[in-house]
This record gives sequence, C-alpha cells and structure tokens, in this order.
Amino acid sequence: MYKYLFQGTLQGILLFQELSSRMRKPSRILTISLLAMLLLACGPICFGLQATLAPPSQLGMPADLAAYAGARSVVDLTAEELLQKYPGELGGLELDTDHELLSQLLDKAGEKVAAFFRDFPKTTSKEQVRRERLGINERVEDSVTQVFYYAVYPDKTGRLEEARTDSKGRPISADKMRGSSFLTSGFASVSSFFHRAHQPGCRYRYLGKQSSEPYAHVIAFAQRPEIADFYMEFSTERMLTPAWILCQGLAWVDPQTYQILRMRTDLLAPRPDVMLDRQTTEVWFSEVHFGATPQTFWMPREVVVTILWSGQMYRNRHRYSDYQVFMVETQEKIELPKIKKEPKGHAG
Repeated sequence: MYKYLFQGTLQGILLFQELSSRMRKPSRILTISLLAMLLLACGPICFGLQATLAPPSQLGMPADLAAYAGARSVVDLTAEELLQKYPGELGGLELDTDHELLSQLLDKAGEKVAAFFRDFPKTTSKEQVRRERLGINERVEDSVTQVFYYAVYPDKTGRLEEARTDSKGRPISADKMRGSSFLTSGFASVSSFFHRAHQPGCRYRYLGKQSSEPYAHVIAFAQRPEIADFYMEFSTERMLTPAWILCQGLAWVDPQTYQILRMRTDLLAPRPDVMLDRQTTEVWFSEVHFGATPQTFWMPREVVVTILWSGQMYRNRHRYSDYQVFMVETQEKIELPKIKKEPKGHAG
C-alpha cells in the first residue's frame, strides 16, 4: 500500500509499504491513492487514502476506526437537516426516495467508474494551485500560487499513480513545493467511492433530482466503519502511527449517461484525537478527449479542498487543463503542455 512520509521540513519521499501488520492480508490487493499528500512547511504531514479490492469479510477494522461506529452521516439526515447543512449544494433539489432508481444509478455509475480505472491512459495536464491560509471569517492571511505539470498513470495493478513533474517529466523535489500551507493531490481517484468493488463498504441514499445546475441525480454516501475496505491515512511527526479516516459525501450523476459530474467528500466524523476537525474536498469533472481516440474520460477540472487542522484553516484551489496522453518510460520522450510562468503568490 502507499504510505507518504515527510521528514524534516518538506523532505518528502514516496515509500511503498505493505501494511500487513494492520490487517489480515487479503488474496488480492489494489491500492488507490486519494488526497495523496499534504505538504506543510512547518512540519511533516501524511494524508492519503488507501483502498483494497478485497472481500470486506477478509478485512479487519483498525482500532482507531472504532470511533466511527454509530456516526450519524449525511445518509441519516432528515430532509430539513440536509437542506440546512448543504444550502448551496442542494439548492433546487426535488427530494425523492426512489430506492429502485438508487439501485439503477449505483449499477450504472459503478460500471462507468470501473471502466474509467480499467481503460485509463497515461496522461499529463497543466495544474494551477492556489494555496491559502485562512483567518477569521475565512479571510486569506497568506497565499501562494504555483503551476505544475501533473502526471496521472495506472500501474500494473490498475491503481492510479500521480506526480508533479518538471518539463522533462521528472518528479519535482519537495523543497520546491514548500509553502506556509498544505499541498493536496490525488483527485483522479475520488470516484472510487462508487466503484462496484467498493460499494459494499459504503451506504448510499438517493436524495432526488436537482433542477438547478448541474441538472443531475444527487446521491449521498457514507463509508461503513464495520466493513469499509479503504481508508484515509493521516499522520504528523508527533504520531507514532497514522490515524485512519473515513468519509461521507455527495455525488451528482448525469441522468442520461450516468457519469459522475461532481463530488463532495467530508470526514465521516471529526477526529479531535489527531486535531483534524474538517477536511472537505469538492471536485468538478469535465469530459476529456485524447487525440483521435473515440473514448472519453471525465477528469477533474476544478478542485477546492478546505482543511481545519490544529485550529488553523487552510484552503487549496486546483485548476486542471491541457490534458494530454504521454508515456512514462524513460526511453521515450514525454510531450508535455506548455506552461506560462505565473507571478509569485502574495498574501490575500
């Protein structure tokens, strides 16, 4: 499984490590990275999502996930509570409880997600990130804007690996990505919550059809602590072992194509034991065509991540463009989109 470790001030390395001591080893494991890394200039942080494609019955629940047992999620809220908690996201929602439609949506959307991971090519894009540290009333106290080449490609097991690279396709060192706030990544895999193989580990609820933009079916979801088969991993230099985190959220599904158009994820419950009170990720997808290939892929177009950790709020705004297919083999030349130099970030 993936484990991202950061030592010293942003001296980051990627380490593949089997976590067999944390769970019984299933017969088949596929790890998928979501929100894969957060870099903080003032100290090392690890934040990633681990996924296993294995029968839930073969997996043991880590002890620190027991805190989520009985957590009341978006799936459990009343109609009034839903509209109160998500006034912006659920504006224009026509509430419904069609269980048969939910089953159809999960089947069709799950098929789309499975095909996405099965057929995904090696790609690169232009990524612009505005990293913000927020104060009272979410006022921007400090910010920096950076532009990267962002590579996403499947490995031999089918998981998506992601990396920021320079113009020659080489990974960028951690010290060149430093700043006064987190740096987040890993959004290409966020649809894993609806992958057919992972659906047993989540609860779902059909909320209805939204008449406002985007015109779509809305589904609420929440991971099941007792059998969830993938977890978010969070750690700091003060923690001897990582904390495992579960999520809940909303997804907007196109009524014609069953494509996921937008997603929002939140913590299933706050984790005061690791000072993590909030982690919200909002992803908007766009259709991408690669050359003459008739198949299309829905990739992140814009992502907003809001984190409340240790009493401090951070926000990242990611924008992706110029998606292209490329090869990662060292003997081949990698063609990357041209990136214009951006002015250095300034305090907002």
